[in-house]
Amino acid sequence: MQSSWISADQLAQLSNDAERAFISPLPAFSVIRISGPDQKKYLQGQLTCDVNSLQPHQFLRGAHCDAKGKMWATFHLLEDGEDLLLLGFRDEIQASLLQLKKFGVFSKVSFHETQDSLAVLGISGPDADSLLPSLGFSSVPATGSVTTIAGGQLLALAPQHYILVLTVDAARTLLQQRGDVLAAPTRFLQQHILHGLPYLEQALIGAYVPQNLNLQAIDAISFSKGCYIGQEMVARMKYLGKNKRATYILTAESEETPAAGSDIEVQLEQNWRRSGVVINAVNIHGELSVLAVLPNDINPEDHLRLASEPETKFRIKALPYSLN
Repeated sequence: MQSSWISADQLAQLSNDAERAFISPLPAFSVIRISGPDQKKYLQGQLTCDVNSLQPHQFLRGAHCDAKGKMWATFHLLEDGEDLLLLGFRDEIQASLLQLKKFGVFSKVSFHETQDSLAVLGISGPDADSLLPSLGFSSVPATGSVTTIAGGQLLALAPQHYILVLTVDAARTLLQQRGDVLAAPTRFLQQHILHGLPYLEQALIGAYVPQNLNLQAIDAISFSKGCYIGQEMVARMKYLGKNKRATYILTAESEETPAAGSDIEVQLEQNWRRSGVVINAVNIHGELSVLAVLPNDINPEDHLRLASEPETKFRIKALPYSLN
């Protein structure tokens, strides 16, 4: 689905060469507006996060699972007046929306796509906080917070890493006024990977439980909220030690950009065998950054390669959070 607020020609003109702070349009991310008196009650029984704990100036991370605990989507959830906004990568949000609508007919809740009214942008880079004063901020927002600004809201995902949800008009104005700091979406997605923040592309929807993508480590699972779809399987992973896989950051020098679902191999003596799967990948000027699901006992000294391109040898980069 093509975004209505930025054209393909505009996107093609954006550079990957930004070295410091930048703003990236993110047309591959979308927002669902959720309305109705039963919105929180309904979502509480659907999502991994504790929707009842949501506060006006904070966002929740979470996942939407099937009955087997396999994820349709990861997301960010925030309030917008009397409504809720569900934000994530377009593929997963569409998959989640289909399921939410299916069961939502029994509750007083409605779902609205917003591609004609809301735009998503990313702010990141080594000195991303330096861009905030031009958006009206006098101080740096705390990680996990949502700050209302003219035309939208800013989510502080991690240090120097933000998502901006704006009205389409406000987004277009921002693109016109700050053309000097615009960068291609891949620049933001590379930083997203390096912060250890995954999203589900089409090929992997329904393939993993939340712990496989480290969602317990980024506060996207409540283990005390009670029942929701897939809760039994997610709880087993925690309390019975069933989870044997986790997501890791890998880097390599390569011209390849593997698709989500591509195989990663590990060396065992003189042989190689399948060990993991690419979740997200970005390649900027021969610097390949990947999030991959691997055995959770993987050793940083293990030799890993891309199965489809054996010359692509990976290094394991430390996660910015603890898996324990």
